[in-house]
Amino acid sequence: MVRSAGAASGRRAMVIASLATVAGSLPVFFTAAMAVQVSRDLNFGTVGIGAAVATFFGTMALTSMYLGRVADRLGATRSLRIASFGAGVSALGIATSARAWWALAGWLVVSGTAAALAQPAANRLLINRVRITRLGTAFGLKQSAPPTASMLAGLSVPVIALTVGWRWAFAVAAIAAFAMAIAVGPTPSSAPAPVARKERQKLQPLRDPGTLLLLATGFGLGFASNSAVLAFFVDAATRSGLSSSAAGLVFAASSLAAIIVRVVAGIACDRLTFRPLRLCAALLTAGAVGVALLAAGGPGLVPVGGIMAIAGTWGFPGVFWFAVIRAYPQTPGRITGAMAPASVGGVLGPIGFGVLAANVSDGAAWWATAGVALLAALAMLFGAQRLAADAPPPATT
Repeated sequence: MVRSAGAASGRRAMVIASLATVAGSLPVFFTAAMAVQVSRDLNFGTVGIGAAVATFFGTMALTSMYLGRVADRLGATRSLRIASFGAGVSALGIATSARAWWALAGWLVVSGTAAALAQPAANRLLINRVRITRLGTAFGLKQSAPPTASMLAGLSVPVIALTVGWRWAFAVAAIAAFAMAIAVGPTPSSAPAPVARKERQKLQPLRDPGTLLLLATGFGLGFASNSAVLAFFVDAATRSGLSSSAAGLVFAASSLAAIIVRVVAGIACDRLTFRPLRLCAALLTAGAVGVALLAAGGPGLVPVGGIMAIAGTWGFPGVFWFAVIRAYPQTPGRITGAMAPASVGGVLGPIGFGVLAANVSDGAAWWATAGVALLAALAMLFGAQRLAADAPPPATT
């Protein structure tokens, strides 16, 4: 049952969940935003960037189901503290010891593991501390964390990477993550008790696995399109004629657009009556249009396409998590873990894009990405129908 919490406790939960998710996302988004500088210094190309980003998301996919149960066992605050510390270790490792692709990928494995723990822990914190009538807003704010990290990464290109060097940007990310581990604070005395081992052994399978599989497929396809855009947008922008500084600023502006979309969509979920997954489909469709503009190319279309592509393909996750966790309020960690393996799309997206770009053309890779986003939108539409038919009424306080 969703627990009710005071307004102050709910606001603090939103802030902690959001900032901890930002901290966990910094290493991979700094890698994507500084792809030009990192790949030049470590001597690898387009496929290497895609593979490095895919390493992060692949680790999340492989560990998320287990770590979802760990988050339910350890509790939200303890899990977020561990996750933030792990993200800091990863960023510091990249800053100080990444001298080749394999070292960068190895530290992104650490980061991906930390992020896989942070996601269900943050969801658990929100479901336990935020009133049901504010849950859409809470997830919108929390899911604005990754584009916030992306925006910070984009701004760091002209501010840090092109001035004192990209390694200093990762050092700053490490400091931020360690600070977050401290800021999470001790577990509140009123926190829900961790799930006991005997109780965990009695857990029943999650309801309606067919619907969950469909939703996970849509989420994975959306994740694939989004991760490809994030991994290659800066590189594509510079190839189209934009300077590295301008490309970084457009990347930051696109991330800001994604933040706005996620927050507004979350508020809409609380205040309007509609099927949230239909909104996911609309956002993914808009993102596909933006990716098509990137496929068309040209310095005039790339900024507009980038904003639409990132805001659309990255705008839907907050609404998605709101929909599925509202349908499964008693097991937020487990349902997060059950969905999160779909982040394998984050592996296939960048790798597939890199292979197509290297062997066919950049345009072909962008058109394929747009098609994947449209398939994700269709899966969300069908998922909305099935979830509405199968889900029980939302839990109330």
